[in-house]
Amino acid sequence: QKEVRRTKLSEHLFQISGVQYETNSNIYAIQHNKGIILIDCGFQKVQWERMTACMDRWNLKLQDITHVFLTHSHFDHAGNVWRVNRLGAKVLASADDAEKVEHGNPEMEELFGASWICGRVDQRIREGDCFSFPGDVRLRVLETPGHCRGALSFLIEVDGLKALCTGDMFFVTPFPPRDQDDVELGYMGSRDFSLTEFQASLGRFQKLEFDLLLPGHYYFYGGAEAGRLIARAYEKARALKGDL
Repeated sequence: QKEVRRTKLSEHLFQISGVQYETNSNIYAIQHNKGIILIDCGFQKVQWERMTACMDRWNLKLQDITHVFLTHSHFDHAGNVWRVNRLGAKVLASADDAEKVEHGNPEMEELFGASWICGRVDQRIREGDCFSFPGDVRLRVLETPGHCRGALSFLIEVDGLKALCTGDMFFVTPFPPRDQDDVELGYMGSRDFSLTEFQASLGRFQKLEFDLLLPGHYYFYGGAEAGRLIARAYEKARALKGDL
């Protein structure tokens, strides 16, 4: 049976890993005139192979990857950095997460039951850093700690759209039997999780304007109710904090 699990979000924006590919985390690819940018790179061999197969179906080649921006250093988002290094692509992450990528992450080894293979981060990035790529593609770095101390989000401009990559802050989920979506807050068990920072980062999202919401797991969202979903996530975080 021929596989048709492919997700093209706009002319130059693709989802190349996630639930529709039977892989744990989402990876997004942005094509520019001189190559490909990835948001996160997943972990372990099977995810890498399925990501590569998806790219092939869109005629996107591994050797054309120029940059990989990491939302954070948890295994399921950054465990394949060493494979990216072999391609010669540039890896960019926060200073906190770069330390874990390069020197080991015992917490993730314990959580995932797998050995961490150290990789190289080529550039430490921080709040306000902006990148431009040929073909009118732009990316702005947002520091959004909470899920973990070094977590980043990215506001990407491509094909006349603004896409917000939020990592593991929250996820879009179904809300049956209603024709409506709900949200699930991200994992809160990290040793450097901060509920105060988590709430503040979600509050910050409410001030942004964008067309596509691209979380680190489950489903992307391109409807008119992105603001409601972010407000819902913020309310859930406030409830945990006892502010309601």
